[in-house]
Amino acid sequence: MNERIGEILVGTALALRGSSLLFAKIAMRTMGPMLLMGTRFIIAFAIIGLIFRKKLASVTAKELKYCAIVAFFLFLSMAFELRGLQTTSSTVTAFLEGMVVVIVPMLTCLMERKLPDKITVITSVIAIAGVGFLTLKGDHIGFTAGELLVLGGAVWYSCSTIATDRAAKNCDPMNIAIFQLLFIGVFALIGAFFFEEIRLPQSGTEWGAILGLAIICSGVGFTLQPLGQKYISPERAGLLTVMNPLAASALGIIFLGERLTASIAAGAVLIIISIFYPAWVKDRRARAQNRTK
Repeated sequence: MNERIGEILVGTALALRGSSLLFAKIAMRTMGPMLLMGTRFIIAFAIIGLIFRKKLASVTAKELKYCAIVAFFLFLSMAFELRGLQTTSSTVTAFLEGMVVVIVPMLTCLMERKLPDKITVITSVIAIAGVGFLTLKGDHIGFTAGELLVLGGAVWYSCSTIATDRAAKNCDPMNIAIFQLLFIGVFALIGAFFFEEIRLPQSGTEWGAILGLAIICSGVGFTLQPLGQKYISPERAGLLTVMNPLAASALGIIFLGERLTASIAAGAVLIIISIFYPAWVKDRRARAQNRTK
């Protein structure tokens, strides 16, 4: 395994997880967000745990602690995201989540007590401009309650990215990948018990959406990310989040009939630029150094 393979695994995981917004829109016709999340992740844990059952006995107390921390941040991220998704299109939701590319380095700067570098500042300005276009309504910019919830989810996801990086570098990434599914499911079911009506899906389509979430998005997507992130930096993992909104917006347009307005398209382009800009600058620097050798 090397850095390139790690990038492919993380990118693939995020693209698969991008389909979760489509499946969630379908399943939430009759289920609450937390009940959906809990059902999805418990099923995913049962499937992945059965496949890798020999790994279950090898988990340590330290790994379970890391799993609980990562899972708690992911639970909060998805709880905010799903609540916001109920009133926000999957396309706008997906690109608002792209703010992770700004939030991760900012949180890293705060944790390391240093000022952000020039690239981070430029990236932040571009991304914020993109968010402005995404939230443009007529002749004014304004966040809906759903959009604010989605942005809150991006903050919690950024925390999970940093926590996953530390967990993957200090523990067996496969154990982290498997047991975080269980912890997310437990946290979500506890939340559903207190805040939602407990009821099962009402149609085969909704059951299919849940199984798609459990197998494709949770089982495969959440398993690949910790494996790949062991070999790349959290900043690089943040850059690869572009795969998530691209997949989610494409599926929303194709299957949910969502409209891609001029302002949403402009915002999406700016956020994609903000995601790729740091990698482009680093690539230019690397090539310049090679030419001077």
